[in-house]
Amino acid sequence: MTDKTIKIVKIINETTFVLNAGTDDGIEEGMEFKIMDSESEPVTDPDTNQIIGYLDSSKGIIEAEVVQEKMTIARTKLHKKVNRSPIYDAMSAFQSYETSYREELNVDETQITGGYNRSNNPVSIGDVVVILSDPS
Repeated sequence: MTDKTIKIVKIINETTFVLNAGTDDGIEEGMEFKIMDSESEPVTDPDTNQIIGYLDSSKGIIEAEVVQEKMTIARTKLHKKVNRSPIYDAMSAFQSYETSYREELNVDETQITGGYNRSNNPVSIGDVVVILSDPS
């Protein structure tokens, strides 16, 4: 894999972006990337009041669709929405399905500050992207 800083070099539309890395850099079709926001939120130690790190913010996730030697065309993920009729809902008792969730702990809600939210800043040429997954 490459040590190169991968960036957005062209914005085709709201769902399609060109990256400055390709097969020469180890990029493969299906790889996922996170578009990073240059702004990050500082995290402060409550005892020392020192900044101990930063929470990075993402502008979104894109997936390599067309990979050439020196560039990649990446697109946002395709989400599927199932529109069901009322009759299907009535019959859904016969369908088995599984959902998952994380256990929520009892926390002081006044101390919830959030983080890891998607950035509201627009995607721009020069934004850095980081590899999330490798399909191989």
